[in-house]
Amino acid sequence: MPRTKTAVSLNTKQRIADAALEQFHRKGYNGTSVQDVMSAVGAPKGTFYNHFGSKEDLAVDAIRRYGEGFGLAGLADGESGTPRQRLDRHFAGLVASGLAVAAENGCLMGNLAGEVPAHSAAAASAIGEFLQLWASTLAGVIEEAKAVGEVATDIPSDDLAEFIVNAWEGGAAKSKTTSSAQPVRVFERTVARLLR
Repeated sequence: MPRTKTAVSLNTKQRIADAALEQFHRKGYNGTSVQDVMSAVGAPKGTFYNHFGSKEDLAVDAIRRYGEGFGLAGLADGESGTPRQRLDRHFAGLVASGLAVAAENGCLMGNLAGEVPAHSAAAASAIGEFLQLWASTLAGVIEEAKAVGEVATDIPSDDLAEFIVNAWEGGAAKSKTTSSAQPVRVFERTVARLLR
């Protein structure tokens, strides 16, 4: 008979996932060990394997959870406002998050993208899939905004979306490197001009 997860077990899994997300974001994939995560949780290392098969599985989970914070479902949801309103809300949330954490930790996606291809094909794939989803979702909403006259740029929507995603990741990396929010502010001003 398969074991059922108790409330305590589910809480432990959540605490492991939360600690891993924080550790990967702050210290990277190579700088984070399973022992680091379990020490942060305050549980024995063996408990980890009751919930995750490997560090790689844990990293993929962290990437998925971090990606949920970008609000792509709300960006794509045509019932939640005009295309322009959804774009403005998306970028306001992104900038607010960036100002809160980018100067200290950068963006988890960009941080890990530079190191996981050599160590985890699954994590690299998860990052690539998220960045592609973000760009394609953004391109779709930009195209909608153009169709209703809310955005007038003649830059192809796919190119503009790809540029914005790349600019965000580069700006977040520079924020972390320089311990400055200035790149996030430049991103905010430039995107506003591009999406007139």
